[in-house]
Amino acid sequence: MAVQITGEKVTDGVYIRINGETYRFQRNITPFQSKAEINPGEYTLVNKGKLPYLHSDQAISMIQSFYGLKSLDANVRALTAGLKVPSPSIFMPHYVNVNEALQGRSVLYDASGNLIEGDRLEKYSSTLNSDCWVHLNAGFPKESEKGTGFLDLDLAVITGLDAEGKPVISRMPLEDCLGKNCWADLELLNSQGLPTRASRIGRYIPGKVIYFTYPTEDSVARFDANPGWTYLNCNRNPRDSNTSLGVFLCAEGTQNSETH
Repeated sequence: MAVQITGEKVTDGVYIRINGETYRFQRNITPFQSKAEINPGEYTLVNKGKLPYLHSDQAISMIQSFYGLKSLDANVRALTAGLKVPSPSIFMPHYVNVNEALQGRSVLYDASGNLIEGDRLEKYSSTLNSDCWVHLNAGFPKESEKGTGFLDLDLAVITGLDAEGKPVISRMPLEDCLGKNCWADLELLNSQGLPTRASRIGRYIPGKVIYFTYPTEDSVARFDANPGWTYLNCNRNPRDSNTSLGVFLCAEGTQNSETH
């Protein structure tokens, strides 16, 4: 009599293998809650923490919007809507994570709590890797305290609006990052989301290597993805606008969404 060897289809989770270890994640988690009015199916959670213990208190739109605005105007309009423009410290790790999910090394959920996978993940990663041009919430004024910032610069982030509707700006010394225009390794970002190590690979690899232009005084940051060439530009003119230049809006959560 033959011995029956039968596999059982797994339908209740997704498996991620990292560093020789396998972890199971649910296909559906607690929905993201925010005071902002968003379409949760169009927003993806921003993972924080380290696998397998992830959480999220922010969500980024998967659809570019607010086209044709200058950097400051885009930030003000986002804040007026109860949202914000993500800083490099939010956006760049998220960009890396999206590509990790595409390679089966991480997970990605929408704000409804549904796993983003298959064609949907392919489409979103394609947008980030080859078809977007967005402002990031980062400016680089001259340092307010001499000798504290890398390249003698501060990092300025717009955090809100005052009673008169004017931007509230938080400044901190710019941390050490690459001080030249070059291909950058995204495995080593500082806490402000900027790369600290040049890549030995002189070409674009989605989620791993992009072209970085270093911060210059009174410039702002943008992320620009085209087929075969993607930039994190930190030397852009804050007065520039373009009908193709927009933002990926970011919503703050009212509670953490657990993803493990």
